[in-house]
Amino acid sequence: MVYKMTSSRIAFVFAIGLAVLALFMINGAEAATLNDGAMTPDDESRVDAAQEMRFTVLFDDADETITNLEIVVWFEGTEDTIVLECLGCTGLDGTYEILGIGPDADTLVETLGSETIQYGFIASYDEDENGVHWPGEGSTNNSNVRVNTLPVLTDDAAVSGDGMPEDTYSLTITYTDADGHAGTVTATVCDVSDTCETGLSLSYQSGDESSGAVYGTDFETELGGTLTVTVSATDSAGDDAEEDQDTTFVVDTTTPWLKNPSVSPTIAGEDDDITFSVISCVFDASTTGTPSVTVDVNSDGGSPMSAGAGSSLCKNGVIYSFNNTVPWSSNSSQPVTFSANNTVASATDLAGSSIKINDWPTLSNGSATRVFDDFVLTVNATDANI
Repeated sequence: MVYKMTSSRIAFVFAIGLAVLALFMINGAEAATLNDGAMTPDDESRVDAAQEMRFTVLFDDADETITNLEIVVWFEGTEDTIVLECLGCTGLDGTYEILGIGPDADTLVETLGSETIQYGFIASYDEDENGVHWPGEGSTNNSNVRVNTLPVLTDDAAVSGDGMPEDTYSLTITYTDADGHAGTVTATVCDVSDTCETGLSLSYQSGDESSGAVYGTDFETELGGTLTVTVSATDSAGDDAEEDQDTTFVVDTTTPWLKNPSVSPTIAGEDDDITFSVISCVFDASTTGTPSVTVDVNSDGGSPMSAGAGSSLCKNGVIYSFNNTVPWSSNSSQPVTFSANNTVASATDLAGSSIKINDWPTLSNGSATRVFDDFVLTVNATDANI
């Protein structure tokens, strides 16, 4: 009886051991996995919004019984998922990918410009309600690839102006950003010797950035000759335009110009001296000779003016002056015109203030006669211009 009871207990313990071992073997079996998740392209830090993106992941069922398998790729910040398929699988094992055309990059992030594509994979099947995840449940892999289309400067940069030093010039160009980002557009002006002026900032003028907006500015330059304007742009995400654009314009270096005309006084008598002055300027004084500057009053044919001190108000500025009386004229206002030329070209005439000359009459033979309590004054007046 004792022996039989011991044998029964041994059999019972042995059966329990077998059951535990079987349960352990079942639970310890390898589970299905997702591995080697990948995105292409992934070799750049940025892709255009319209870039087609591809995703792949390796599935291993680990000989697990699996039915109704579905593998998707999902993206942080969006609700979109894309189903992957396997064309060359052995059973269910193999590399799963997007069939057909992949999604555009701009659909994979919430905000264009600064956000990077973050993605993960989920394998769902009937036997596991939680599914299999890569890189982990609820987590994504950060590709560190931003989505932002580079801005484009159209090859239509243009400069308008009259072509003389001290003129105001206008620069315009078309800026396009497919993502609709505003631009920071700047320009540099350089002469043929690579002397440059920087710091031109173009501002938005018209249009829409996504389809083409005009940016422009007005500017002056201290440079002369054939000048090159180079325009650069950066979008609000900090990315530079694919290419800078440039254009050329010419600032005259040989034609003189006049400024700061002065006439003093503008009302005088025929015997009063009037002083005329003007500043003559030229960009290149070394090859254009000594300027000849004249002042014309009421179309009198012009009188030569004398060169005086230099002036810092313009390139190679020289103050010219002339002092003389002006005869009376039947014109109540006599126009004043300054002219200049050098060995190469003539300046544009510059008007000064007009002059009024009073023809004072001459008085003679004045006398006074008393008549009772009154005095009678008489005088002879002579006007040479009547």
